[in-house]
Amino acid sequence: MHSRILFGIGMFLVLALTACALLTPPEKQRKTALDDFMYALRWQRYPEAATYFTSKHRQTFLGQIDKISKDLNVTDVRLKRLDLKDEGRRAEAVLEMDYYLLPSATLKTLKIDQTWIYFEVSDAEANGFLITTPFPEFPEESSRHKGTLPP
Repeated sequence: MHSRILFGIGMFLVLALTACALLTPPEKQRKTALDDFMYALRWQRYPEAATYFTSKHRQTFLGQIDKISKDLNVTDVRLKRLDLKDEGRRAEAVLEMDYYLLPSATLKTLKIDQTWIYFEVSDAEANGFLITTPFPEFPEESSRHKGTLPP
């Protein structure tokens, strides 16, 4: 009897939390997700920022950042453009991230083109707005792979 009551309470909580997520309008979820992603990126909270990528791109993002995280210093992240499509369930975003990579103190800007898509499924892993495009490579990283550094 006791386990039935606990099971009932657990199911109620799951349904209530799912309903709350579904009742939040997609446009508010999009704004919150985009703002939270930019905040996490700006303050170098990369595991938190990674949660906004689909599972297909999450580990790649973390791997890219892991290679340079000790030298990477982010100074600003800003939204330059946002185009809504599919009745607001898809967003094409252009972000700019100002950063420098030690030992250099030269401030550079990385353009980040993203596609955010609204997923409305019961799976908490893929619910709400997620980034469906890979994070761009830092120009310095592509030069390091070739064995030369940019001027």
